[in-house]
Amino acid sequence: MRAIDRTLVDDVWAALGAYGPARTADEARAFLARQPHVAAFTHAMIQGHDEAVQRAGLGLAFLLFKVVEASLGRPFPEVTEARLIAAHADARAALAALGAPDADTVLRAMDGVAGGGLVSHVLAAFYGGAAAGYDDGVRANLALLLGALATALDLGAVEG
Repeated sequence: MRAIDRTLVDDVWAALGAYGPARTADEARAFLARQPHVAAFTHAMIQGHDEAVQRAGLGLAFLLFKVVEASLGRPFPEVTEARLIAAHADARAALAALGAPDADTVLRAMDGVAGGGLVSHVLAAFYGGAAAGYDDGVRANLALLLGALATALDLGAVEG
């Protein structure tokens, strides 16, 4: 098992970038088939956003799972709907304790829920460090999505 850290996230992101459109689409379809509850949860979390944000949400979920699978050296077992609901409740509880946080505070909170920076590592790789230029509500929602997914995966602490 390889430790999940910024280097692993960057390595997986680079490998995905080298796939090409056809292989990326095939891998994404296979991911969605293996993780139907994650796909449904992701859709529910980003519904109401425009198509680009919806694609980003699914892409971020895909990237998160590719990172975890690279760490494990095998596909991750199917995540249950009950586990996702519980993880989302945990993430929402962490946010509720903060009152009405801004997008940066949500990101830090989700890093804490997910264990030491994984959410910001994945967002930074996906956005190329430009996530700060995106709408605060979108960034907060994507951070909440990733925090809940990482919690559902029960990853524990992630190395910096």
